[in-house]
Amino acid sequence: MLWLILLVLLCLLAAALLLFALALTVRTGIETYGANGAVSVELRYGPLRIPLWPPPKAQSREQAAEGAPPERKARKKAKPRRKYRFDRAALDIGELLELALRLLDELAGTLRISRLRVRVVIGTDNAAKTGILLGQSAALTGMIVPFLENTFEMKDYRVDVDADFNAAHTEWAFSAFCSMRPVRLLFLLLRHAKELFGLYKKLIKKEEAITHE
Repeated sequence: MLWLILLVLLCLLAAALLLFALALTVRTGIETYGANGAVSVELRYGPLRIPLWPPPKAQSREQAAEGAPPERKARKKAKPRRKYRFDRAALDIGELLELALRLLDELAGTLRISRLRVRVVIGTDNAAKTGILLGQSAALTGMIVPFLENTFEMKDYRVDVDADFNAAHTEWAFSAFCSMRPVRLLFLLLRHAKELFGLYKKLIKKEEAITHE
């Protein structure tokens, strides 16, 4: 009887591993939109659409208190929560671009870019600075776009970079959809886990939220 139970358990384990392996081979996509600081990211896995960013808003303390039992409202204390911020001062565009191009190069043959549309209108409070940024952006575009064309399957793409010398700030918008098989991404993340975690610690800072009782 014991051997029968072990056999059933082994069959269930093998079936679970097989389903997991099959799940990693299903092409999974990331769809993202952005405009002037607002960015949304959505994961698409077959018919499933899972929002990744922005994160769902936490329930406010007032709403939580209204739903709590009356006898526990007075005793409940607010707990400090951690919040995260993006440290722009620590951002090294050259380092980030070099890592991104290296990762993309390793994904050649598996990553499919179905849509990539980027529109940037550079504007600053200084015309000379605007001109310099326009030249740098045009040079980067001239390197990145041919690299993407020669490395990946691209169906719908357009990248426009311009400047408005009368504008005080830069306007930008983008839309992108790319897909790949998760198993390749898993191997890539494991191979570069140390680099990616170091970049995360460098750019994402934790702060203690201030709470008032």
